[in-house]
Amino acid sequence: MLKYIVLGLVLTAIAFAAIVRLRPITPATWHVDPETIASKGKAGHFTVTTGGDIEPYVVEGSLVQVAEALQERIDGSSGTTVLAGDLSDGFATYVTRSKFWGFPDVTNIKLEPKGDQTKVHMAARLVYGKADFGVNEARVRHWLGAVKG
Repeated sequence: MLKYIVLGLVLTAIAFAAIVRLRPITPATWHVDPETIASKGKAGHFTVTTGGDIEPYVVEGSLVQVAEALQERIDGSSGTTVLAGDLSDGFATYVTRSKFWGFPDVTNIKLEPKGDQTKVHMAARLVYGKADFGVNEARVRHWLGAVKG
C-alpha cells in the first residue's frame, strides 16, 4: 500500500512539473505595457513605474544605448527568454524560469526616449502562486543596475 501512495505522489509531482513547464505563456495575455500593471505591494509583483513600487528610472543615453545595456544584462540572466517585442524598439517582454521547477515569471520593459535620456519602466510578476520570495524584485533591481548611474 505504501508503494502505491509513494507512486501516486511521484506521479502527481511529475504532472505538476509538466504543467508548470509546458503550459504556454501567451503574448496576448502577458505582453502588456508595464504602466498598466497596478501591483504596488502585491506579493510576487514588483513594478518600476509611476505609482509603482519604485518610480521609473530616467537615465543618460539614447533608447538604443539603454536597450543595448539592458539587453546585455538580460542575456546574462540564466533561464530568461524573449516572449514578445524587441527592446531596441522600446518594448519587450521576457520569461524567466526557476532552475528546479521551471516556474515562470514575466518581466515587461518599456523604454521612453526623453531627449538625451531614457525613461525605464519595468514590471515583473509571477505566473503561478502567490509569493516569489523576492525573486522578481531582485531580478528587476539587477537588470536596472545595467543602466543606473
